[in-house]
Amino acid sequence: MASEPELRAGDGGEWVLYLQQTLNHHYQQQVTAESGEFDAALAGAVRHFQAQLGLAPTGDVDAATWRALTGTRYRWPDKPVATAEVTAGGTVVRLGLTLTGEVGAGGADALADLTVDLATDPPTLACTGATFLPGSPATVPGGAEYTGTCALPGAEDATGYVLTVTTDSEPDAWHAAGTVALPATTDLVEVT
Repeated sequence: MASEPELRAGDGGEWVLYLQQTLNHHYQQQVTAESGEFDAALAGAVRHFQAQLGLAPTGDVDAATWRALTGTRYRWPDKPVATAEVTAGGTVVRLGLTLTGEVGAGGADALADLTVDLATDPPTLACTGATFLPGSPATVPGGAEYTGTCALPGAEDATGYVLTVTTDSEPDAWHAAGTVALPATTDLVEVT
């Protein structure tokens, strides 16, 4: 559901009761009392659940935690999820990372601290909690396109990726850019 509220210790009411029931159902045993009160024991159960799924174990129930609990599946959008533009030796270098496949709650959050090292060939992608495996390069106008797979927390299967690196001039000049941060947007599309 898209309307679940954020919950944290000290909250109470029907949504907290629903959270408790959903956690107990997930674990197929009673891991928390169904009292409708968000106490320290419930916060601990939420942290444990979040850690198991690769989410930040805050104990607060945010949208990503609700998605994990309710089993909603998402796919990556049909556009780059991370882009950057840097200058290397007077050459403007444009980067775009597109992902494919379905993910669960933690998939989008897994793109935290995403970087690409352009000094390596093929470029090395890295982010917290994920493993990127390079694939084959292809030449595109003004640069190169690299395809591969990555394992992200919250994704049932390997996620495919395409990294595009282009410049306006001197196609090989982008290697001098070194490591570049790729801020990611996570506009996931719900799978219906």
